[in-house]
Amino acid sequence: MLRLSWLISLGISLLGFLITGNLFSAKSDGNFGFIGVIFVIPFLLLSMFITFRYFLELSRKAKVLSKILSLVGGVLFIGILAYYFVDYKNNLNPTTNFPKINNQTYSIYINFYTFALLHTSAGWFGGLLGFISVEKEKEHTT
Repeated sequence: MLRLSWLISLGISLLGFLITGNLFSAKSDGNFGFIGVIFVIPFLLLSMFITFRYFLELSRKAKVLSKILSLVGGVLFIGILAYYFVDYKNNLNPTTNFPKINNQTYSIYINFYTFALLHTSAGWFGGLLGFISVEKEKEHTT
């Protein structure tokens, strides 16, 4: 059941991300992108929490070798996504580090790399906490 809620929350928040990007790029008198950001942030936070819980529970049930491999793979995946995020930002706006979000710079922050980096980080921290908490429980029982 947790896997299904995780997949549904990922889908809803990714769809919200895509819609928000389209709202920023819409040619109109008002800036509707910020309205999209206001609506997508709660879904994004909920999705990150569910990702954290999913990998926490998954990590608690896994064997030690698979936990270690998952944590190392997660670090590699976070590194790859961070590289692509920074490369994408530098290709769009090489002059400033992190510009304010507006109609021209929205795609620096609202893209798939940002979405994947946030969820991968949440999942990695959940897996790390699951790895640590199981080891502490074993210490108390022996």
